[in-house]
Amino acid sequence: MLNPLRDSAQQGSRRTLEAITPHALKELMPRPVRRGVKTISVPAIMAMQLPAAKLRISYSGSTPRASEVVANYTRGWVLFGRSDARRAIFEWRSFPTRAVIAADTAKIPKTLRQIRHRGDLEVRFDQDFEAIIHACQRGHTGWIWITPALIDVYREVHQLGFVRTVGTYRDGQLVGGLWGIGVGRVFGIMSMFHRESNAGTLALGALVDAVCDDGRWSAIDCGAMSPHFDMYGASEITQEQFCDLTWDTLSKITTG
Repeated sequence: MLNPLRDSAQQGSRRTLEAITPHALKELMPRPVRRGVKTISVPAIMAMQLPAAKLRISYSGSTPRASEVVANYTRGWVLFGRSDARRAIFEWRSFPTRAVIAADTAKIPKTLRQIRHRGDLEVRFDQDFEAIIHACQRGHTGWIWITPALIDVYREVHQLGFVRTVGTYRDGQLVGGLWGIGVGRVFGIMSMFHRESNAGTLALGALVDAVCDDGRWSAIDCGAMSPHFDMYGASEITQEQFCDLTWDTLSKITTG
């Protein structure tokens, strides 16, 4: 059965991709922020905190365009907010490896199958973006990266059709879910939340089903590997492999 919401989002995404590709990819690498006569050097700042081979960070004081966020994602850069910053209120992060769930590795844990059997929660795709992203913001402690400014940027990305959501509901009320970037047939998880036990797990399980069963997605970008994602069949690939995977799915959409 056709899904009007999904079909409309995919059509909008394809039109936007045709508009921003490849022109937006030429000069979009984040630039350092200038303060007075000095330029912030990311390697120098991070040298004593993180090995350069493990994580690259570039700070930005200007608000990125939605098309930049999409284009940079295909190059391995992900936009985060900085809650404690005055000038450089955004940062781009590039990770050397990504944990990816693909169709040939995806699996549903036995415990999740048992939870599903109860049937007391409903899962919906691409609804309630505002409620889900704000719930993820409130649920974070410690490093607060989902800032109001970041939400404004990803709201524009959502309007272009490149932010997707999975929500879990009890009696019509949102109790868990996740949101992420959807480019080509790759879904990049940005954040998850739950107000009930297993509500976020059900949302992730539905996303895995979308890779295994209906072909909505070819792969799920989980970010950093963890035992939790390993349970769903995630495996680590290099950033170069991730970018190739993303562009491969993009080419199939834009030429299909």
